Amino acid sequence: MLTFVGWLLAFVVTLIPAYMIWSYAKKATELDERIAACDPTLLTDEGLNVSRLMAVPQGTQYLENAQIVIPASIPMPVQNPYPPQTGEPYSDQ
Repeated sequence: MLTFVGWLLAFVVTLIPAYMIWSYAKKATELDERIAACDPTLLTDEGLNVSRLMAVPQGTQYLENAQIVIPASIPMPVQNPYPPQTGEPYSDQ
């Protein structure tokens, strides 16, 4: 009986890391497929953290950690105080 319990415990202990590896590989494959399909929901997916945009269309303005506030009392549009990002998409500028 003790041998059976030992084998059962060994099976469970081996099964848990195997499931974790399979789950990680599945998520990575799905992420690659979504990136290849240019899925726009990647930017708002709660399971993902977008830390940096590597390539954006020409003329796009990107502000890191920007907070958008639309004042209700001012009818005129507020101009952006930050200049648009220029340069190569892979530069640190």
